[in-house]
Amino acid sequence: MITSITIIQPPLTQLNCPYPSGAYLASFFRRLAAQGEGPGQVRWIDAGNLFFHRLFSRKTISRLFELSEPAARSLIASWQQEGREEEAWQLTRYLSLRGNWERWIDDIRAIVTGSSREAAHALVQSPHAVRGARMDRFLASRETELSVDDAPLLASLAIEDLADYITLVFDKQFSLVRYAEEIATSLRDFSAIEAALDGPMMRECMNELFCEIVSDLAETLPSGRALFCISVPFPGVLAGALSLAKALRAAFGERALISMGGGYVNTELRSCQNPALYRYIDTLSFDRGYGGYRDLLRKNRENARAPVPRRLDCPDALRAWEDEQTKTCFPDYAGIDFSRYPSLADSKNPMHRLWSDGGWLKAYLAHGCYWHRCSFCDVTLDYIKSYLPVDVPGLYAALSAQRGPASSGIHLVDEAAPPRLLRDFARQNRLATADGTSVMPFWGNIRFEKSFTRDLAEYLASGGLLAVSGGIEIACPSGFKAVDKGIDLENLVATCAAFKESGVLVHAYLMYGYWNESDADLIDSMEVMRQLFAAGLVDSAFWHKFVLTRHSRAYTEWKQGSGDRSLVPCDDKASDFADNDLDFTGSGESSRYTPYLDAALAAWMAGEDLDRRASSWFPFRLPQPRIAGNVIEEYIRGYERRRDEAWRERADSRSQYEWTASDPVSFLGEDGSARLVWWHLGEEIEIDLDKKTSEKVVELLERAQAGNALWGGEFEGLDRRLFSLLRSAGLVRISPL
Repeated sequence: MITSITIIQPPLTQLNCPYPSGAYLASFFRRLAAQGEGPGQVRWIDAGNLFFHRLFSRKTISRLFELSEPAARSLIASWQQEGREEEAWQLTRYLSLRGNWERWIDDIRAIVTGSSREAAHALVQSPHAVRGARMDRFLASRETELSVDDAPLLASLAIEDLADYITLVFDKQFSLVRYAEEIATSLRDFSAIEAALDGPMMRECMNELFCEIVSDLAETLPSGRALFCISVPFPGVLAGALSLAKALRAAFGERALISMGGGYVNTELRSCQNPALYRYIDTLSFDRGYGGYRDLLRKNRENARAPVPRRLDCPDALRAWEDEQTKTCFPDYAGIDFSRYPSLADSKNPMHRLWSDGGWLKAYLAHGCYWHRCSFCDVTLDYIKSYLPVDVPGLYAALSAQRGPASSGIHLVDEAAPPRLLRDFARQNRLATADGTSVMPFWGNIRFEKSFTRDLAEYLASGGLLAVSGGIEIACPSGFKAVDKGIDLENLVATCAAFKESGVLVHAYLMYGYWNESDADLIDSMEVMRQLFAAGLVDSAFWHKFVLTRHSRAYTEWKQGSGDRSLVPCDDKASDFADNDLDFTGSGESSRYTPYLDAALAAWMAGEDLDRRASSWFPFRLPQPRIAGNVIEEYIRGYERRRDEAWRERADSRSQYEWTASDPVSFLGEDGSARLVWWHLGEEIEIDLDKKTSEKVVELLERAQAGNALWGGEFEGLDRRLFSLLRSAGLVRISPL
């Protein structure tokens, strides 16, 4: 009988906070235990964090230098013969400074985990501190002397410099947030990933860690069968997951029931029939997992010897139950020590910093996507098509109870957070601050759509929203239509403008290499992005190369004969292992754009070359943009006109309003007049009124504070121009939405 459940997140995922799948599974299993349907011992281990501390330690770094020195010296000699003097010099410096790296690495790790301010002073001031290529570039860019406040960035770059060295001369499959990802991403043959299990980093560091984890479990788990749930969200986690499973099997034998789930399993392994995989694991868990695991535990209670199926799907009889669990099961981070997670301040871009800096509690407002129509997306799978909003007050209460000194912010990991639920989450934050609790800052992914008005954007910002990220994909009229984004360029500009005016950072996901994207489409998309950066409407962006997937709407329609026939998959024969990514005719041609798109984006994010023609970034001939050079400016003017018109409207008796600015302070004059002063979005607002009107305004605004929205009818007695002023300076319309 199953007597314990252990959830393990293998290396390597995001370093600064735990991946949320473990928190959701832990919460679910603990709920089952409370209801008498599961074992009482539920444990969650983040092996990624354990690996970070093991790798970046004096003992391990010393060992890696020892093992890699012969390869490093050979490469130096080869580069010198080829005339690659700068690269040879950098690698020589690593070997020469080996002792420094060994002495400094524990202090560097302490700086990025925020546990040693003294080491921060030393790293900045000491002439004996280590230096690498990334650190050099940062120091060269400085126009002033270093201060201790630069230490987190310098230490983060030191970690990345060491990672570069490890990848270069010890294990080419290693990266800070992935291992053997290239193999797993392109894999259709399981034997290739098995070979990666014998990679240098796996042999010298990961396997030893896994053995220690397993040894600890062997001493603490009760007798009986143990269920191990291993999460594989990305391809770069697969090798570590299999190596961990191998260690569990070796230690526990048939006592271990090993399940593997997560994003990679859901998208890549849905049709997996390769028997070799099941030498490592017993079963694959698909989609949310709640129904499948409940069914497994029930059958195990009834018959402990019953065979375990090779896949755990939610039984039809449990689907309604699973949907209810999805709405009310909130992440549980109990047992996770956020103070041990590094905050890697590896970028000066404020938007980029959010991904790696800070101990965010990750959660979602809704399972699935409320749009689920984009043609490139895996819309046939549960994590996209099954839209289920959660109980927002319940989620907020659960997260608030888990906040701590190293984990007081929220990263919403929705496919696209629904506007209404974002509003409700912000309202919970505003209610909490009104009761004397500090705000929990939050950020997450959205759709750029017309629901995000200036009113809503400002309300969200007042309720703690820091930043939004969203998919623009092919940023031109023909591109929006091709991928069925459900937005147009005017919507995009209005949404970005509303957020930026409200002080919210904006990140855009972009796409190139779509099967029917022409050179003209690409250049138009670049021109739009150039203008968006020039206008200050986006803070950062990233270009992804389009990948055709088996679960996408585009492929499904092609298979049914109803899609665009210009899409021609090269080989859609099913694999017995990973089976999602598909090649298509012309897919390789777009690779020639990659370095030039990246170079343009890097310059724009730095505020450089914003007047440079899009086509000039490429060494080959491309057409001029069809997009007018002032199209974004025209859309901004249109947005401002509509915004101002909304502010000039009379109070709507069917709408509710809240006050987001500071409390107004009234100063009475000797003649009976009054002056009201308050601050809104960092600016001082001052108006002169008669005493009676001033008292009325103060009374209304005090009542319209957090969580106490007023219906528009209560403002009808105010002069229309006064109401318009209040609307432009803190009085936001929050319903209907």
